[in-house]
Amino acid sequence: MQPAEEPAVIAALSRAFYDDPLFGFFVPNLLKQSKALASFMGSGVKDARTFNEIWVAHTDGIVAAAAVWLPPGAYPRNVRREAMTYVRTFPTLIYTGKRIGRAMALLGAVDKAHHELHEPHYYLGILGSEPKLQRAGAGTAVLAPVLERCDNEGLPAYLETQKEENIAYYARHRFDLVQKIEITGCPPIWTLLRQPK
Repeated sequence: MQPAEEPAVIAALSRAFYDDPLFGFFVPNLLKQSKALASFMGSGVKDARTFNEIWVAHTDGIVAAAAVWLPPGAYPRNVRREAMTYVRTFPTLIYTGKRIGRAMALLGAVDKAHHELHEPHYYLGILGSEPKLQRAGAGTAVLAPVLERCDNEGLPAYLETQKEENIAYYARHRFDLVQKIEITGCPPIWTLLRQPK
């Protein structure tokens, strides 16, 4: 990602999650949901940009897809980065309203599951494609550079997804299902891990 295209990347990722079951559950009001998505995606992009692992695919001069990665050692975040992440994500949490308790419980469970992976790994924090350009290969294009590096360095890759149908997509990239995280009253999240070739 080039610095000047950061706003376009955040906007494309926000649109990519327009039908996300997790955001739809926690922020059912569509206007508030669009604001929450922009806040959440912006937080993830801003946290990752210093590691230079945000990969972007373009089609006709627009952002078609983006993959936001954290390299080995960048997760868990240090105290300063964690505090900044919460500050940047605060608007998203506000939009959840009365569901904030369940949202925090789910985020806590997701973090706990990720902390169980003790070996160095690349973490795919966000992957999204512009809705009108989905299923055109842009997502695969932005995954490829880091997955190739994983193979060359002998390191695994890890991610979470909120859509069960994404499990088959990631399986094509050799990700295996690790765990289904379920918190009462919340949609589930699946964790996946890819071992290097």
